[in-house]
Amino acid sequence: MDPSYACIATAPVIPSPVSREEEERREIQFEKEGFPKNVPRLVGDRPSDRAARRRALESRLRLAHEKVAIVVERPMAHGRCSIFGLVVLALIRLLAVIQGNIPGYSVYAMHFLTTSSDLICIACTVPLFVFGTRGLCVQKGCLGPMLTLVFAMTLVDLSALGAYLLVATPRPLAPGSRSIVDVMEAIVGVWEWALLGSVALQIALCTSSWRIYKALRMAGLYAPDKPADVAREKTKEISVLEIMCEAEDIEYLESFELKCGTDGQGKPLLQEEEEVVPATPTFT
Repeated sequence: MDPSYACIATAPVIPSPVSREEEERREIQFEKEGFPKNVPRLVGDRPSDRAARRRALESRLRLAHEKVAIVVERPMAHGRCSIFGLVVLALIRLLAVIQGNIPGYSVYAMHFLTTSSDLICIACTVPLFVFGTRGLCVQKGCLGPMLTLVFAMTLVDLSALGAYLLVATPRPLAPGSRSIVDVMEAIVGVWEWALLGSVALQIALCTSSWRIYKALRMAGLYAPDKPADVAREKTKEISVLEIMCEAEDIEYLESFELKCGTDGQGKPLLQEEEEVVPATPTFT
């Protein structure tokens, strides 16, 4: 092989010099095609700002929980007493069944409904009244459904009491029994007293749950209207309709009420006609 060809083959390829105009043209072309310098950067808070906001949020949460703890102290105590009373009623009913004291066929369904509603109320309210407002019942957003369920069971209990008052009849007395205790037991027995006690305790439990729910909503610790309202006190009163409806539904109903009597331009549909008083003639 000719050495001259070997030198040519092994010689490094030296790139031709590029003019300044060519470099600028290439840079412009890179920018158009998405040069890394032109990639938009995500604008976010600085670490120091995020830490300051986190500390401020934690401080607001701590103060809000302290205020709510003072407000819900009595409703918590009332609710726990109501749950304890419902547990005692369930034990009394169990002892009555063990002793053979079973309600009659005509009122059996009413007592079954009230017993079932008591057990459901106990099961669904224990997490709130045992672990308090910082428990999972509030953190997982279960307080609203729990309140609705307790309200529904209270209505079931009241319906059972009303049906019992319409259907029930006094039991016949035993021959020769004329004492006041026997007469009272014939008119109102252990199941009747349990029914009355169940209605009273469920009403107290529903009222206590509503007061706790309202305090948490007013403090911004449960279901805030927007993320910025967390741990901030609400100036708007909480509607009692939230027992059965969502807050968004109530806002829609309120806006519908405002627009119901107006046309598309905000003017009232019905206007009161002004009474025109005829002018009295004057004589000169």
